[in-house]
Amino acid sequence: GDVAPLRELKAPHRDFASAIDEEKGEIFITIQYPPQVVVYRKTASGDDKPLRILEGEHTGLRDAHGLAIDVKRKLMFVGNWGDYSNYKVQGTGKFYPPSISVYPLDASGDTTPIRVIQGSKTQLDWPGALSLDTDRGDLYVANDVGDSVLVFHAETDQGDVAPVRVIKGNKTGLSHPAGVSVDMKNKEFWVSNLG
Repeated sequence: GDVAPLRELKAPHRDFASAIDEEKGEIFITIQYPPQVVVYRKTASGDDKPLRILEGEHTGLRDAHGLAIDVKRKLMFVGNWGDYSNYKVQGTGKFYPPSISVYPLDASGDTTPIRVIQGSKTQLDWPGALSLDTDRGDLYVANDVGDSVLVFHAETDQGDVAPVRVIKGNKTGLSHPAGVSVDMKNKEFWVSNLG
């Protein structure tokens, strides 16, 4: 029904994805532009400030979208569309290939990624939501413009690597998939499409 939320957090403009670390009671949120990952207390509300912010040139964040965290392995995965500019300096816009950047879970400031999945073999094209199968170590990527779901080895893949699996084609019903979620209990994954 028409029920008011328990609380509301004023996150930065252009927030896209979120993930929860239940053990530490933290919520992670990607910001498209300027590209950031902001981390708040899970119970944050109103004008509460973030606990930490991942941002800066060395992060490799470029139009940050999808987000997944692995609390067991202490890793954070961020999908990047590739658009970048110094929003304070006119005419500095650049386009980079889409990518997935991997960071330590507690990364903040201008931290360089541990590794990056990027290049033509990856088939990444506007990677949207990310979801992890922590049992198998698989990272699922809703690949919006590629009309596909890509699966990578979350623990080891880096550079210009092909996905271990690609779900794509007329029978799949995929049409600009923006969301993906792994259901560990039923061994399924769910996909939402923009159409």
